[in-house]
Amino acid sequence: MGKVLNFIAGVIAFLLSLLVTLVIPLSMLGYNAARVVFDPPLVKRVITEIVVESDLIPVGLGWLSERRAAERAEAERPSPEDEPDIVQLLEFVNSDGWGRIKAEVLPDEILIEWVSVTVDGVYAWIDSDDRIPDITFNMQPFKDRVNSQHGNNSVQVVYDSLNPCEQAEIDDFQSRLAAAPVGKDVPYNLCQFPDPWHDDQFNDYHESLLDVVENVPAKFALSQELAQVEKPGGIGPEALKNQLRLTRSSARLAPLAALALLLLILLLTVRSWREFGRWWGLPLLIGGFLVVLIALLYSPIIVTLLAAGPMSEVPPLVQHEAAQAVIRLAKVIFGPMLPQSLVVFAVGLVLTIVATVARDRQDDLEE
Repeated sequence: MGKVLNFIAGVIAFLLSLLVTLVIPLSMLGYNAARVVFDPPLVKRVITEIVVESDLIPVGLGWLSERRAAERAEAERPSPEDEPDIVQLLEFVNSDGWGRIKAEVLPDEILIEWVSVTVDGVYAWIDSDDRIPDITFNMQPFKDRVNSQHGNNSVQVVYDSLNPCEQAEIDDFQSRLAAAPVGKDVPYNLCQFPDPWHDDQFNDYHESLLDVVENVPAKFALSQELAQVEKPGGIGPEALKNQLRLTRSSARLAPLAALALLLLILLLTVRSWREFGRWWGLPLLIGGFLVVLIALLYSPIIVTLLAAGPMSEVPPLVQHEAAQAVIRLAKVIFGPMLPQSLVVFAVGLVLTIVATVARDRQDDLEE
């Protein structure tokens, strides 16, 4: 009977050892991810670096402009009354142009403030009784930039992205102008008109931009806008908040999962140093080695997953910038995992050596 119980305990311990090998990487990843995600100052710093230092925003906007222009070219040509406006003009701006526009009207101090307000609002909401986060952007500095020479410079960037007009486009504009009632504005074709229309065309575009910005409120309550379009039947903000709280609490205790399994193995089978080294050493050795691999190879893994998944339909330049942004965040998560995993690996190696030495001594005594 005792042998049967020992056999069953050994099988259970073996299965638990396999489970420990898998739980170690998952628990360390969960712990370190939560350590970063639920650290507001750290999240704010990383996101600010991504927004300010990377080219993700201009490259992304450039890609969206190209995509919108391609869709518009495939669609039925709009009527002259519908073109051009400032939104359609932005379709002609490439990523370099968007970078120049960002520097003109969205300087670092504005972006830093918006990131700070967003991060502070979200994390304050997690620990509050509020239904939705309180995220309100101060739009006045942005409006002031657009209404200054910086806005004029941005229009110049957009205008420079247009191709010079062909004679057929000039003729089309003149025919529409002649047919229009007196006093009715006739929009220019989407190309650079020569003199004597050049200055008037540029001023039309500038005034169009100012009209758009005039309708932007000085304070923009993002959360209230999102609450108005909330879809019924989806996960509500209260449920999301509770899930975030549960995830935060669970992830902090994640490393205890592997420890609990190891203690269970200790109670089931360990009766000597040899058994202790064998049943604890190998799971720690293999689990630590897996985490070392993950910590060393996370960068190419992320690039591959993004290229094969959510970024599969975007151009390589956008893939690169998005991957670099994700890697920048991942570096904060995976960076500490390397020394942690080396400690686990070293402990497992020592225990494995202890088990080997204990086995050799036992063999010598039996001889």
